[in-house]
Amino acid sequence: MKLTKIVFNNYRSFGPSDTIIHVSDLTTLIGHNSSGKTTVLSSLQKMFGNSRITKSDFHIPLDKNPDEVAENQFYVETYFEFFDKDKDDETDGESKEDDEYGIAQYFESFKVEQPGGNPYIVIRLDASYEKGNSPEGIIDYKFHYVVNRGENGLKPISVYDRDKIQVIYIPAVRNPSEQLKNATGTILSRILSQINWKESDKKNINDKIDELDFEVAKQSGISLVRSTISSKWINYHNDSRYNKANIKFGSSDLENILKKLEVEFTPTQIEKAFKVDDLGDGLRSLFYLTLIDSLLELESLAIKEIENKVSEEERILNINPPALTLILVEEPENHVSPHLLGRVIKNLKNIRNRKNSQVILTSHSPSIIKRVDPLEIRHLRIDNGVTIAKEIILPKKDDESYKYVKEAIKAYPELYFSSLVVLGEGDSEEILIPKFLSLHMDEMDSIGVSIVPLGGRHVNHFWKLLSQLNIPYITLLDLDKERDGGGMGRIKYAIKQLVENGADKSELLKSEDGTLISDESFENMHNWGNMYIDSWISMLEQYNVYFSNPLDIDFLMIETYLEAYLEILETNEGPLIQIDQKQKQKRIRELNEEEKKTLAYQERIEIDVKRALKKNGGNGQTYTTKQKELMIWYSYFFLTRGKPVTHLQALNNITEDELKAYTPTVFLKIADTVKSMLDIED
Repeated sequence: MKLTKIVFNNYRSFGPSDTIIHVSDLTTLIGHNSSGKTTVLSSLQKMFGNSRITKSDFHIPLDKNPDEVAENQFYVETYFEFFDKDKDDETDGESKEDDEYGIAQYFESFKVEQPGGNPYIVIRLDASYEKGNSPEGIIDYKFHYVVNRGENGLKPISVYDRDKIQVIYIPAVRNPSEQLKNATGTILSRILSQINWKESDKKNINDKIDELDFEVAKQSGISLVRSTISSKWINYHNDSRYNKANIKFGSSDLENILKKLEVEFTPTQIEKAFKVDDLGDGLRSLFYLTLIDSLLELESLAIKEIENKVSEEERILNINPPALTLILVEEPENHVSPHLLGRVIKNLKNIRNRKNSQVILTSHSPSIIKRVDPLEIRHLRIDNGVTIAKEIILPKKDDESYKYVKEAIKAYPELYFSSLVVLGEGDSEEILIPKFLSLHMDEMDSIGVSIVPLGGRHVNHFWKLLSQLNIPYITLLDLDKERDGGGMGRIKYAIKQLVENGADKSELLKSEDGTLISDESFENMHNWGNMYIDSWISMLEQYNVYFSNPLDIDFLMIETYLEAYLEILETNEGPLIQIDQKQKQKRIRELNEEEKKTLAYQERIEIDVKRALKKNGGNGQTYTTKQKELMIWYSYFFLTRGKPVTHLQALNNITEDELKAYTPTVFLKIADTVKSMLDIED
C-alpha cells in the first residue's frame, strides 16, 4: 500500500483549480521559500494526523482581503495504490510484494480503473468556512472515501480506517530529547507501547524492585532519614491513611517504571555514558531519524507476526500497527555536516523500501538533491500567489540522451534554484562565463545565475526542462566553423531544437525578403556555406542563443588574450619546428617574420588547422591568416593540455581592467541579456 497521488483544490497556496502531485516512495519537494513545500506536508497532517484545520488553510487570492471572504471551501484527495506481485516500480525497478496487511484493512473500499489494473482507494478531506462571531469563523470538515465521481460518490470513512494511515512529521529544527521522554505521543512512547508484556514478566520485575527497595532500606543512613521524616510528618497531620512516609527506590508499577527509561550512548574507550542532551545538533538530528527508523522496523515485525498468525500470547509485539506510515521530513540537511548527508539519504531510502512506509522530504540543499533520483523530484514555485507543481521531464529511457541528461542535472542541482541559467558547452564555459559576467555586473552569487555545461549535446532536453520549470535561460554554443556539422550545420541544429521546444518555425525560417524558407531548403542548410552565417547568428541571438565565433570559447580566448597564455609557458615549453635541415628545432614563439614565410612553417599551420578542425573538417579557408596561425597555439594549449587549468593559469596573468577592456563581444551581449532578463540596472 503506497500513497501515489495528492490532489489539492483551494488549500492554502494551491488555487481553485485542481493541482496534482504524484508521489513516489521518496518524494523530494524543492523550490524557493514560501513556494508551497510545507503546505504539501501540512495537508497530510490534516488528513491523517492531529493537526487542526484553521482559517489560514483556505486559499485567499491575492486580489482579496481575507476579512472580506464570507465563505470558502477546500478539498484534498489522497490516492493509495495496492501493488501486485512483480509489478515494477518505475523509479527503482524493485518488485513490489502483496501487502496482505494493507489489503485486509481497505479491501471493501477498493476501486479498479481497468481489467488487470492495481486496486486503489481515494480518501478525501472536505472543509468549509463561514464568517462567524469568532475570528476563526465557523469551520466544518468531513472525511470520505471517493467511490465514484457522480452523485452519492462519497462514502464516510471510519476513524479506525483513517487511523491505519499515520504520519510522522520531522520538523526542520529537531529536538530528539522531547521524543525520548516516554510521554503520550512521543516516538519512544510508541516504540515501548508495542512490547507485549506477559504477566510473568510484570511479576518478576515487581519482585526485583521490592528486593532492591529492601536492600536500600537496610542502609543505616537511609533508615535514619526515613525514620526522621516519618516522625516529623506525623506532627503535621492526623489522617490515618498517610501515617508512614517511606523512601522507596521507585514505583513497582510497570507503566511508571517505563516512564523513567532513558537512552544512553556508551563509548568503547571510556566509561562515561552520554545522554541525548550531550550530543551536538548534528548527531541529535541523526538520532531523531534513528528513532523513526527503529519505530518502523518494529511495526514491520509486528505486521509479520500478524500475517504469520502468531498467537497473542506468543507475540513479542502486541499492537496492530498502521498499514502505512508517511514520514514527512523538513530539510534533512539541517545541522548535518555535508559528509554525513549521504548517510541520511541512504537511511531514508532504506525507510522508503519498506512496504509499510514512504518518505516525503523538502530541501534547499544541492547536496541532498544530487543524491535523489530526478524522477522523484517535484519542483514548486509561486505564480500570482498560487503554487505550481512540476515533475522533472527527462528523455525516454530508450533514448541515448536519457542517461546523460539525468546525470547532468544531478551534477548541477543548483539549476533548480536559479533565477537564470546559462547553458554552455563544457568545462571552459563553466570557468570563463562567470568570470566575464562578474566584470559587467555586481554580486553574481546574489542574483542566482547558474552556469551549467551541456557537453555539446542534448540542448533541447535542457531547454524543455528549464521551460517547464519556468526558469529563464541563455545558451552559448560553439560555432565550430568548418568542423564536421559546424558552421551552418550548428545554425540548423539550433533552429531545429528551438522548433522542437515550441518556437514559431515560420518566424525562425523567414528570409530577409519576408518569404518562408521551404522544408527542403532548410534540410539542406548545412550545405549552404558561410556567406550569410552572421545574419543567422544575429537572428538566433533574439532567442537568447549565442555562439563562440568562429570556432569555440577556447579559440576565442587565445585570439583575444594570446600573450597571457604565452606567459604561462616555461622556457622549455611550447611547440617546436625545424625551419630547414641546417638548423636545429626552434620554438614557434621565437620565429622571426622571415622564418614564418618558410615552407616548414606553412606546413605546420596546415597540420594544426587540420588538428583543430578535426576529422572530416575543412582546410581553414574561412579563417584569416592570423586565425590559422593561432591554430598552432590552439592545438598546443587545448588539444594536448587540460583546458580548465590552462585558462585558470592564463587568467592569473590578465588584470581585471584588461579583461574588461578587451572582453569578447559575445560575453558583452550575454551580460546585457542577463541584466535585461533579470531587470538589473547598470
